[in-house]
Amino acid sequence: MRFLVRLVTRPGGVVLDPFAGSGTTGEACVLEGFQSVLIELDLKHAELIKARLSKPLQPTLDLFSGVSDAP
Repeated sequence: MRFLVRLVTRPGGVVLDPFAGSGTTGEACVLEGFQSVLIELDLKHAELIKARLSKPLQPTLDLFSGVSDAP
């Protein structure tokens, strides 16, 4: 999802996810520096998203360069 949000969103853009599910798109946006609007009807999923985006996000390797996201 990180690659996808980078691919389709201009710098400084906002990503709309009308079916947020577990929040994967929202997490990808946070990691890539985009804002996001997440919509989820199911309260259980909304709570999962809230918990997922509240925790510190783990740095990972960039799939294409092999470089870590860690500061």
